[in-house]
Amino acid sequence: MGAISGIYRFGSDADAAPAGSSIFRKLKVCSFQRTEEWSDRSVHLGCGIIYNTPESKMEQLPRFNEGQTLVITADAIIDNRAELLEQFKLKPGESPVITDSELILRAYETWGYSCPEHLIGDYAFAIWDAGKKELFLARDAMGSRTLYYTYERGFFAFCTIETPLLELFGEQAELNEKWIADFLAIDGIQHEMECEETVYRNIYQLPPAHYGIVSAEGFSKKKYWEPLRDIKPIRFKTDEEYVEAFNRCFSEAVTCRLRSAGETGIFLSGGMDSGSIACAAAPKLAEQGKKLYGFTSIPVPEFNERPPRMTIYNESREVGLIAETYPNIDITYSSFADKNCMTDIDELIRIFEQPYKIFQNMTWYHSFLKMAASRNCTIMLNGQTGNNTISYGNFAVHLVTLSRQGRIVSAARELYGFSRLVNEPVTKVLRSAIPVVLPHRLKLWKNRTRLREFDRFTNVVVKRSLVGKWNVTSRLDQIEANTPISRYPDYEEDRKARTSPLPFTHIGAVETKLSLANGITIRDPSRDKRVFEFCMAIPSGQFVRSGQERYLLRRAMKGVLPDPIRLNIIAKGLQSADWMYRLAPIWPEVLAEAEQALEQGSLEAYVEVDKLKENLAKASGDVRKAEDSLVRSILTAVIFSRFIEDFKRRYS
Repeated sequence: MGAISGIYRFGSDADAAPAGSSIFRKLKVCSFQRTEEWSDRSVHLGCGIIYNTPESKMEQLPRFNEGQTLVITADAIIDNRAELLEQFKLKPGESPVITDSELILRAYETWGYSCPEHLIGDYAFAIWDAGKKELFLARDAMGSRTLYYTYERGFFAFCTIETPLLELFGEQAELNEKWIADFLAIDGIQHEMECEETVYRNIYQLPPAHYGIVSAEGFSKKKYWEPLRDIKPIRFKTDEEYVEAFNRCFSEAVTCRLRSAGETGIFLSGGMDSGSIACAAAPKLAEQGKKLYGFTSIPVPEFNERPPRMTIYNESREVGLIAETYPNIDITYSSFADKNCMTDIDELIRIFEQPYKIFQNMTWYHSFLKMAASRNCTIMLNGQTGNNTISYGNFAVHLVTLSRQGRIVSAARELYGFSRLVNEPVTKVLRSAIPVVLPHRLKLWKNRTRLREFDRFTNVVVKRSLVGKWNVTSRLDQIEANTPISRYPDYEEDRKARTSPLPFTHIGAVETKLSLANGITIRDPSRDKRVFEFCMAIPSGQFVRSGQERYLLRRAMKGVLPDPIRLNIIAKGLQSADWMYRLAPIWPEVLAEAEQALEQGSLEAYVEVDKLKENLAKASGDVRKAEDSLVRSILTAVIFSRFIEDFKRRYS
């Protein structure tokens, strides 16, 4: 696994090698163990390899198939190797090692364009089919690896990251104003509202679960996996059967991700997602005489703010319980006391190739990746998607579902069960439940006066003229962002939201680029396609029962995850709770930088200047007492201004 690039020139006699080599040179800023290029007259392919699995050390990429008719370059870890080896009648363990790229080539030879449907793992690859004069590209179903492209008259170029493709535009490279408008308009950490758009004009993403075909006739793409269409319902007779099936699936997902060329690390919190993954991984690594290296963020020692009820700021106690249960888990706790949201901005802009809004956790996330890589970890586990898969269970969604189905007695049982769990009177729980089950249209009607006065751009500083120019409001409506009235979906509506490719696109870009920057591959068992499909296929009642959320994982982890974590239904951890506390010593400098950016005029085309000035004035005191949304709007503006200035330096 690593990164890939390529270009296909058609309709002329132009040589692809010069442009292809230029793209690949820019890609080689990443730290690879090996790099190779291949070209003929019209096609150039490049690959940088990072040794993250035992098989990756044997990869020779780009490479031919046996018949010399296909050439592949791939950024891939294939997880259903055993199934494919059996399918192709290949025996594991024989020499030479059968690499993941060889399995992809055989899959293409066997199934053609439908080969991605048979591949499970994290991948993006391109195959040049010399016989068809076609370039075939594919991205994994969950979007765990990125694949960017640009398509102009006479050529198609692609790359794992964006900026090498800008070499094709030179000083004429431009920013995508539509993407920027969306980025600045979303009240939250989401970066985009469309899967294919990027911050750069004429550079796009191949969306998750898509393949593309490039020929002299043009470029076409197709979605090969549609969750709501392709995932069939799973129904068992007993609860025990659901748990057994889940454990088989989850265990396999974890095991696949322990194929490490070095050591294995994990971002470990005190919650159920990463905790369950750690508790499943540790015994498997112990059998190999290996450790699991856990990395846990804690607040700075002097941060003594009392957390709200049901919130945990420091999860070291819970993480310690996991380490006590599994002695081969080696925990590193760190607060990175010398860091704050501003510390690594320039480095992170370079890594992400765009402005970003996930600054709150980057204080420790990026730092832990560096630390893990220095300890010879080549795989870094996390449970980023767990809330939507393994630990899913939303009481409000379940209650709405029962209500809409007319199952009033069942809904009453759930309310009674919930009241017992939280030790609150049933009447109080019932009062809280009424707004949840109330039809959304009725809530809108009741709040019609408030809605007329509501400004959905109150917490952001996007320029209002851009909102109108790019019809931003309609896209906000599509993703239900910046809304004043919460809408509680039923299970099927929530299932649709959980299968949206937008979160996968966002997470895939962040993890791919951080992985490349640190020479360590981030992998998430809770985002395994098989786990995802299983969790989307089973009934709502397996996730919530008698008011208890996360019901499936609580049962599945019995005897595996320590009970104080498994049975905790009250308290939830909050990572980076001290993020504004850390900013306090440098806050005057942040405000000064924002004011300077306004004076320089770099923000004027994209930001409401008066609104930002107003926010700066409101936040001029102690940042620890400022509103969260206010501080976020200022930091977003500062990060965005630095990105704009960097782009101007490089491409103006």
